[in-house]
Amino acid sequence: LDPCPILHISPTLDSMKMFSKERLAPMIRDTPVLRDLVRDSRSRDSGNTIASKKFPGGHIAMVGSNSPAGLASRPIRVLVADEVDRFERSAGTEGDPLELGIKRTTTYWNAVKVFVSTPGDKYDPLEKTGSRIEKEFLDGDQRHYHAKCPHCDEHQKMKWANVHWDADDDGNHQPATAYYTCEHNGCIWNELDRHKAMRDGVWIAEKPFNGKVSYCLSQLHSLFAPLKNMVDKFLSSRADPMLFK
Repeated sequence: LDPCPILHISPTLDSMKMFSKERLAPMIRDTPVLRDLVRDSRSRDSGNTIASKKFPGGHIAMVGSNSPAGLASRPIRVLVADEVDRFERSAGTEGDPLELGIKRTTTYWNAVKVFVSTPGDKYDPLEKTGSRIEKEFLDGDQRHYHAKCPHCDEHQKMKWANVHWDADDDGNHQPATAYYTCEHNGCIWNELDRHKAMRDGVWIAEKPFNGKVSYCLSQLHSLFAPLKNMVDKFLSSRADPMLFK
């Protein structure tokens, strides 16, 4: 709809190749309107390679954060940095790869920069160390998705503290009994209720808009992950600090 030069940065060259082969290429193959715009990679001079795909009016280049050459000397209007908390701290001797990517967008007044990641270490605002994505989130308007209770219609943030499950007479945990409780009126949500709550939710910003929109989602919002699986993972990992993290 709006073709332009796009740069997608993955943590490493290997993860870039996985993204290109397992995510982007199948999407183009299975979407007729995109398939007609990107030539077959088997044709000669198609402009369709693992690291770059051309289309009328633009292209998408894909690089790893550990590849300084891929981050240099190309004007980009749309920058997508994926899993930024797993980026190298320096792209060779060139410095921070995220900053290198941002510099590529200075040519365009209407540049769009998208940073995405599962958070890593906690961000320390005094030392300015730790999670990159948490810093980006805190610098934005801090939007959280508020689910709507299907029983009392109250909106609320999803919190792990509101996930509960039963135990048998011997005290053994029963992840299959997992349910969510509404923080306003104690309404009990089963899996179907949680799906309804997600469908009818709204984004609510906690700070005024300052030019940067930021979003936070947890797996509690996922319609692909049942609560019982989350509870099972929680119980099986909490004895190991690294797994629990």
